[in-house]
Amino acid sequence: MSDWAGQIESDLNWREGEIASLKLLAASFPTDSNRQRALLRALWTMLYAHYEGFCKFCWDLLLTAIETEGPARKELREPIAKFSLRKVFKTMRGNFSDEALWDFFHRDLAAHLAAPATFPIKLETQSNLWANCAIANNDAIGLSCPLFGQLKAQLNRLVNQRNEIAHGKKLVISTLAEYQSYEEAAFRAMHELALAIVDCLEKKHYLESSKLV
Repeated sequence: MSDWAGQIESDLNWREGEIASLKLLAASFPTDSNRQRALLRALWTMLYAHYEGFCKFCWDLLLTAIETEGPARKELREPIAKFSLRKVFKTMRGNFSDEALWDFFHRDLAAHLAAPATFPIKLETQSNLWANCAIANNDAIGLSCPLFGQLKAQLNRLVNQRNEIAHGKKLVISTLAEYQSYEEAAFRAMHELALAIVDCLEKKHYLESSKLV
């Protein structure tokens, strides 16, 4: 097992263990009891926290690993090379004069592409990791994770219901079975992301040269 796989597995295991412990506690109380209803609400909010937290952990791990290896931006595949330049592009948008554009394309761009890739701007979850946000983040670094699209309805409901609970609304999750379907959706997406990250790092799919292998 690679170090990256070990880090991801360790992070995922403690999250799954915490969810499992709280779910066992919820199951120990009678269905439709006040205690089970309260624990189901707690489970829902914790599930969202682990879904968001794990995705953020994986994305940060990938970018940090690439930074550590230190390839030049011009060696990267297009999506992640562009993402590495996001801060540069944001700064450039403040000055679109002819002189600034000439300097950038004639001189600065070549220097930026030759420099080691860094990621001063990270992929953000915006504290509301809607499916579209997760899909956009994966696209930005060239990851293929189709489950985020296939499970869009379940993932978006997970976010929406978490927000309802956080805002103090009297939201009722009726049964463990109702909750379980959303847990399965979240963890399926999380596992897919984990596998995509490990595959990307181990096979160096972030490099343009990996297309030739």
